[in-house]
Amino acid sequence: MSKRIHIEDTLFFLQSRIKLLSEGLMLNLEPDLFLESYFQELDHLQSSLAYCISAIQENEKYIDWEEQVHNLLDIEDDLETLINNLIQGKGTLGAAFIPISEKLELYKVSSKDRKTQLERLLALRPAEQDSGMVVSPQELRELLQD
Repeated sequence: MSKRIHIEDTLFFLQSRIKLLSEGLMLNLEPDLFLESYFQELDHLQSSLAYCISAIQENEKYIDWEEQVHNLLDIEDDLETLINNLIQGKGTLGAAFIPISEKLELYKVSSKDRKTQLERLLALRPAEQDSGMVVSPQELRELLQD
């Protein structure tokens, strides 16, 4: 992947979109106006999260790699909650999703697959050692000699 991805900002924005969609379920929105846009947004979130996971897999030397993998897991949890709320028909808009819940189930499976992929990434990566500089006694004596 030759493109540079600004992972922190991208993840923040994706998280914000999920939060906005979740908050929309608490409002009395007209399904005729928003149902299609919710599906488009969910499709976009699915592809964006897959892209971010691919980018983070290819760049394991990224300074905050582990933190960003955990952030991706948190986003997947929030997305799964949103999808579950839609499947359960929460809010006036959520009720409109009940007849077409098969697609939501596919989104849910995809989210679980991505979470499994992220958990495997964390499991395969050796635990990070304390990166604090350790100076041996011999090196300290050499450094202190003039």
